[in-house]
Amino acid sequence: MKKILLGFVGLLFSSGAFAQKDSLAFDENNKYIYYKTAEQPGAIADTLYDRGLYFFKKAYPAKVLKLTKADKDGNALTGAGAFLINKKGLMGNSEGGEIAYTLRIEVKDGKYRYWLTDFVYQPYQRNRYGNVELMHGKDVALEKVSEKLSKVDFNACLNQVAISSKHVGDNLKVYMLKTSSLEKHDVKKVKRVSTKEW
Repeated sequence: MKKILLGFVGLLFSSGAFAQKDSLAFDENNKYIYYKTAEQPGAIADTLYDRGLYFFKKAYPAKVLKLTKADKDGNALTGAGAFLINKKGLMGNSEGGEIAYTLRIEVKDGKYRYWLTDFVYQPYQRNRYGNVELMHGKDVALEKVSEKLSKVDFNACLNQVAISSKHVGDNLKVYMLKTSSLEKHDVKKVKRVSTKEW
């Protein structure tokens, strides 16, 4: 019993340390943002752009994260995605809703930056069959979710958004390090024709 209690206390402190290290911040428009920059020595902007494009195409299914705008001249990629938010209940966790977000990646020679922002909370409800579905028309910006949820649920929601954002960022870093991230197109074999015989 003592080991379980010590493990639980350790888990609390580790999640608290995570929240302080990798937490959400406010941008210049007073919106929540998860912002990171990364150095990539020796990589040119075109290569990083192609790797970012490959990330949008292959890292997640289209319903989880999809590319919405590719600006090759501006070396920027923008996508839209969503992740699940759990709500604590008496009998355990249940699906509380989704957080929709915008992901932007910008690249330069030797470095790139990315941020997740425009978080929108989309609550779930149970339908008459007991299945969970989105409540249409009840979307609310993350900055105003504290008005809709209890303090405990709101803090848990912010923590889950930070953890999910970090997960997306870690996955992006893996794709930005790949050297062979571009798809190789198959060259169709062309049939040879002899003009000597007919």
